[in-house]
Amino acid sequence: MRTSASLTTLVQELVGDAAEIDRLLARNRTAWQRIRNGADGPIDWGALGYTIYTLYGVLENYFLRVSKAFENNLPGHRWHHALVERMALDIPNLRPAFLVAPGESRDVREILRFRHRFRHLYGEDLDPGKTAAVQEIVVRFFARFPELHRDYCRKLKAIADAL
Repeated sequence: MRTSASLTTLVQELVGDAAEIDRLLARNRTAWQRIRNGADGPIDWGALGYTIYTLYGVLENYFLRVSKAFENNLPGHRWHHALVERMALDIPNLRPAFLVAPGESRDVREILRFRHRFRHLYGEDLDPGKTAAVQEIVVRFFARFPELHRDYCRKLKAIADAL
């Protein structure tokens, strides 16, 4: 049951996740800058891949908090993809969409696909070209994240105030 207190708690949890995303973005920028400055070994690409992997993990946690607060019924299979799809849905009288601009859910799905590849990369190195392409998506999406987060928390606070 949604209450003003539960939504206020959710906002504070999301603020904590956003702070962690900001911290991880600094690591991501450092790893990317090293590569742009000429570091090109498997360990350099692996470090960059790890930052992308962890950024997605915190973003997914952010989305899970929202989903559990409002729906709490993700399917057992393909729930990672379903979660991203849900964050793009504006559900009248329930909750607003988080991913609102064209292409945002596509970008998040691409980062999710990278996370899956990274997680299941056994004994192989990352492909630098593919990793660089995902990094560009990471840069684009997470440049917009602070605004998305602020707007979403504002909407949640308005819902909490109306309860």
